Amino acid sequence: MIVKITCMSLLSAMTLSLAVTVPILSTVDVASAETFTTREHINRDKCYRVKKVPALVEYNTRGIKVRGSSRSWSGNFGRNGGVVRDKYHPEVYIQTRRVLEDEHTTLVPTSCR
Repeated sequence: MIVKITCMSLLSAMTLSLAVTVPILSTVDVASAETFTTREHINRDKCYRVKKVPALVEYNTRGIKVRGSSRSWSGNFGRNGGVVRDKYHPEVYIQTRRVLEDEHTTLVPTSCR
């Protein structure tokens, strides 16, 4: 037995199957939708962690120059075979201090437990 399926019969069969399944699917969606209202207490409190921040101070070891570098001779120049030293003296500075940021307290947002 040879069955001939025409394009029209295949299209009508697909349309019929869609027509049957679409109402079933749409009724499932409509039946599961639910809305409701309730009364709730909404906490709008904000909590913070207190953090103490110390002052930010900059120290400059080469603040104020007192003396530049120099050289000096030391030893016994008059003695035959004596040792003399050409000594180096580094620069001399007074250390300075500058406050960049004063100490303060900051609040860091955190969860309210």
